[in-house]
Amino acid sequence: MTRNPVTLADQGIFLDADDAGELADLLADAAWVIGHLASLPDAEHACATAPSGPCTCTDLAGDLHLAGLAVEEAGTAGNDNTYLTLLGRRAAAHREPQQPQ
Repeated sequence: MTRNPVTLADQGIFLDADDAGELADLLADAAWVIGHLASLPDAEHACATAPSGPCTCTDLAGDLHLAGLAVEEAGTAGNDNTYLTLLGRRAAAHREPQQPQ
């Protein structure tokens, strides 16, 4: 008998405010570094060929920044993995062009 793999989507992730703050800081630092790599050909190529979602360095830096904000917000609000759902929506909104009204 084989067992199905367990993924993060199957589990709750519980962070206290300190852990959420540290993770948010790490994501902010990563966003800052990747933002500075924007326009460098090798960095842009790496982002464009990323296996989980091709993008630009600027897009990736923005997504990391949003992830950090969502993690920090969830950690200070006492939520568990709410940020995983919020992150997907925020990243999609960040990447999709706004429709004129």
